[in-house]
Amino acid sequence: MRGKLVPISRFQRRREKTRADLLGAAKRVLGAKGYHQTKISDIAAEADVGVGTFYLHYDNKEALFLELVQETAQRLKATLDAAKAGGTNPLEQSTLSCTEFFRFAQDNRETFRILFGEGIFNEAIGKAQAIFIADVAENFRAGVQDRVFAPYPPAVISQALIGMLTQVVSWWITQDTVTLDEVVDATNRFIMSGLAHGPDKR
Repeated sequence: MRGKLVPISRFQRRREKTRADLLGAAKRVLGAKGYHQTKISDIAAEADVGVGTFYLHYDNKEALFLELVQETAQRLKATLDAAKAGGTNPLEQSTLSCTEFFRFAQDNRETFRILFGEGIFNEAIGKAQAIFIADVAENFRAGVQDRVFAPYPPAVISQALIGMLTQVVSWWITQDTVTLDEVVDATNRFIMSGLAHGPDKR
């Protein structure tokens, strides 16, 4: 016998809305002021709630930041998975993933400024990056087998690509004169000229 769906109570809906409001406020305030300069009272004021309400949802600023990292990583993973599904081979999938990575960064500029703008690197970001490093390594192995990628060590290439992409995007989100098309085209052409299988690459 199937269990009945339990409707969400009004209290739960209010609680979820307040938590979402706090997360949205944190993105705006942290993006404008930076992690270290932002106070909990700033986030609460932006969300139009009291400081006491903040502490009903988060123990401290770091707890909210960790949720922001996790929420962003989950959305990015889903975006890249959807992009790769549209590719017919590993080379095409890599191009689509790179394009969508930068598009996601453009659409979430405030969040990326928080994550990369101050060089904040903690366990949560490390775990989030590990997910994408594993995805790149898997895709690269498939490309080597299909002989569209040169046979470099997948562990090295996955670290190199994710490191390069995060560095490029951390710089690009502070630039107003470099367009999305420019950064996508230059990065994809650079990556593929180095990874593509050729007669001079064993």
